[in-house]
Amino acid sequence: MSRVALDPDRDADAIADLQLNRPLGSLYDIAYLYGKLHSLNTAREYEIDIDDRYIEPMTHEYRTEYYNQEVGLFSVLVDLTDESPSLGTVDEIDDTPGEATVPFIAEPLDRQKMLQVGFSRQGSRAAGYNMSIAHDTTRDDPGEYKKYIKKPFTQWAASEAVSKIAETHDDGWILDSLKEVGESDDLTESLEDNVVDAIEETFGDEFNGVISVRLKLPGSDEYVYPGQVEVLNEAMRYRWVEKRMRSYSEADDASGTAKGFVTGDEGEVFGLTDSPLQRYKGKMAEKFPNLVVDESWRQRPLTSEAAFAISSAAPLLENFVQILGDDTTAFYVPYIPEPTAEQAVALYELAMEASDNSGSVVNVIDDSVKDPVNPLSDDLVIYYIAAYTPGRKRKFIKEEPHVAPSRIRDIQREQRELLRSDILTPERNFPSLFPAPAYGRLSNSGGDETQGSKYLNPTNKAVITGVLTGGYFQSTFRHQSTDEDRDDHGTTDLRAEATSTALATDGTISPDWLFAQYVPRLVTEQREGFSDDSEVPESLLTRQYVQWQALARAGILGTEGSDDPRTIPISDTTMNEPNDFDDREERLVQFINSHPSLKEDKERRAAFLFGALVGRVAAFQNQKGISRTLIRQHPIDSMTHRRFASSLSQVLDKNATYSGDSENAGMLMNDRYITRINDIIHRQPPDEWSLSTDDLRMHYGLGLTYGKNDTSVKDDTDDQTEESETPPEAV
Repeated sequence: MSRVALDPDRDADAIADLQLNRPLGSLYDIAYLYGKLHSLNTAREYEIDIDDRYIEPMTHEYRTEYYNQEVGLFSVLVDLTDESPSLGTVDEIDDTPGEATVPFIAEPLDRQKMLQVGFSRQGSRAAGYNMSIAHDTTRDDPGEYKKYIKKPFTQWAASEAVSKIAETHDDGWILDSLKEVGESDDLTESLEDNVVDAIEETFGDEFNGVISVRLKLPGSDEYVYPGQVEVLNEAMRYRWVEKRMRSYSEADDASGTAKGFVTGDEGEVFGLTDSPLQRYKGKMAEKFPNLVVDESWRQRPLTSEAAFAISSAAPLLENFVQILGDDTTAFYVPYIPEPTAEQAVALYELAMEASDNSGSVVNVIDDSVKDPVNPLSDDLVIYYIAAYTPGRKRKFIKEEPHVAPSRIRDIQREQRELLRSDILTPERNFPSLFPAPAYGRLSNSGGDETQGSKYLNPTNKAVITGVLTGGYFQSTFRHQSTDEDRDDHGTTDLRAEATSTALATDGTISPDWLFAQYVPRLVTEQREGFSDDSEVPESLLTRQYVQWQALARAGILGTEGSDDPRTIPISDTTMNEPNDFDDREERLVQFINSHPSLKEDKERRAAFLFGALVGRVAAFQNQKGISRTLIRQHPIDSMTHRRFASSLSQVLDKNATYSGDSENAGMLMNDRYITRINDIIHRQPPDEWSLSTDDLRMHYGLGLTYGKNDTSVKDDTDDQTEESETPPEAV
């Protein structure tokens, strides 16, 4: 990819001229800007005398492997200085090796020379894909060499589009002369007679490169490249219009007269041109419904100028990609709605950096967002697209046009503040408000768990990258089916859906939807943990709890039309003031009162308290060496409204038995949980609750983690009988 040759001071006026006179609003607008910047940068980078309007359809970046060959260009020398065209000889060019009388010259090829050649081709069409007189090929059959050496004259110069330019252009005679070469038996036979030996002498058994021409024009003794001849560039550009815009695919004429979608200019527009990130292409899975191709200009009218700029931008936009999975990718296209010259150059620099980070653009964007000196840091916006890409197809499954990095920063900030607060990591060795396991025990040896637990490190800056790549949600969400026979396989990527919503300016994630992703993952990991003597997926539950609260505090968790207590964040008082409890009873009260979902909803509170009770009794059983604990008997996936009461009865019986057998007989263990549960279910039995099953299981699981780690706040002993004299009311 090109180096950055733009200078914001020197090129300020040129950059201002190429910009739209309005804020960028669509992916087409953004591609237009990048395409114009790319053409301007190319003009600044190389010493070539080619009008900017011809640079955009040139594809000098298409086959970069040619530039690594010793020889990549094979040209026919054509002399147009006399009345009739003739073939030149290599001895007319100084310091050129080879047999002096042959009409061919073989040369090394680089980006600058490819521009001078005027090379231009479409990417994937089976026939007629070469727009320029120069065309590339790979052949090992000498018989094919004879065919391809004549193509510039018999196919390109004789085409309808080139003939039309020959009729209207002042230098059209040059095109007619090239066509005349193809019509001359003497000239074409001379080419055929010499080409096989010339190619085999230069390339060996296989030709892999570009076939072109070099022309000697009247008034000059030098042979010039076709890209240096204006009429050949005009013919190339018009050939693009005719073969790529007007009559493409099944369209006979996909043009009309209207106002251009991007530029706003009145005039001829086209409907089947190149589109950013290959949207609405023939092999793509998504298309305009009921599209009449000859009327396609009505849906997406692009002027030829806009179409060429977008085509030029296509390779750049493809570099803004992050590989999410085998068949899922995300594109993060950065832009600024109204960039200054300095910001426009910085955007182009970002595109060049992206080209060097194959499939991992997030780190490039992350660095720009976090660098306060970078001119993009304050104003950068991201156009986000998640795509399902099986084989050569691509389907956009999520799209968010206006992503402000501040949204991602908000999530990271709230996650970090939560992890640093007294809720999880209190200062001065005070006990935490949420008795989750210590951070040293959060990472198991398993790969996925280790990756997920990095989001529980309060000094780790992984959240921004995690949100953009989907890893932040992958660390907490249910595992998706990989059944390729399913109709929706690949098109319902949960990470992409959550990422899109989290990034959207006004996007909100429903707590019900969030819990529907959390709970299946909890169930799966708890089942897997039972075989490894791990009864509660504590690291996962802690990640889910922190993520849930961080999304709420960042304003991303929401339910339209209601004040769902699950979306109300933990108070700043809870976050910022030291814990104010002396024992486990007071901690429970403070924890409940700090969480609106528990304080304001008795059903959720009961589910949480029951989980905490099961966790405490199971911890006692672990102390006594009992392997089949209550957690195994009452796992997360067993919890339903119907089974709640019977399960509670069994747990209360077991708790009473252990209380009677303990050395503190006569005192009921875990009374702080039991009293509150009984008070709730006696007022409204569980089979009358409106709480969803996912909601019930999520709060029950949260209670398991709380209860299992609810040891004495005075020391590290597991004192089961510690109780307050008078349980405070938690409402």
